[in-house]
Amino acid sequence: MSKKQTIYQELSYIIDFKVFLYLGLMKRPIIFIALIFLIFSGSLYSQETTEKNYNTFSEFLTEQNTKISSIEIGHSLVQVKEIMGASIIVKVPKIGKMKPLSQLFKQPEFTKITTDKAKNEITILWYFSTPKDQNGLMSKSECTPIVIKNDSVAGKGTKFYLNFMKKEQIRF
Repeated sequence: MSKKQTIYQELSYIIDFKVFLYLGLMKRPIIFIALIFLIFSGSLYSQETTEKNYNTFSEFLTEQNTKISSIEIGHSLVQVKEIMGASIIVKVPKIGKMKPLSQLFKQPEFTKITTDKAKNEITILWYFSTPKDQNGLMSKSECTPIVIKNDSVAGKGTKFYLNFMKKEQIRF
């Protein structure tokens, strides 16, 4: 083999190696982007909303409180979410001097996941139940908390929540 052929062969190996590295690096961003897409497409699916018309806002509140009342101790997190349903856009027509309403109510409005001293997972879900300020902003004081310990409803309501957090010595 001549010196020229050897140099060309070495250059060929170097170029092949660089092309290999380039293609290898090009595949990683594609895989990364595909992974990100899959993660976010799952979260978009879980934030599904429905739209529902009510004659009055109190009709919506009655339905919401009936759902909360049907949640029992021992229900799983999945069962609670099935009972309460997806986030909802509540539509109420104009009645008298009241303006028409078209507002999103998340199901749940707030979520907190923590652990107690024994490392049991505690999930607290707050569902809108009692309007107070009527300023369009949701606060936890307008919601009913559902306390779930190790995937089982431990109780519900503000009084239960406060006692549970104090008894379990969980900061909130």
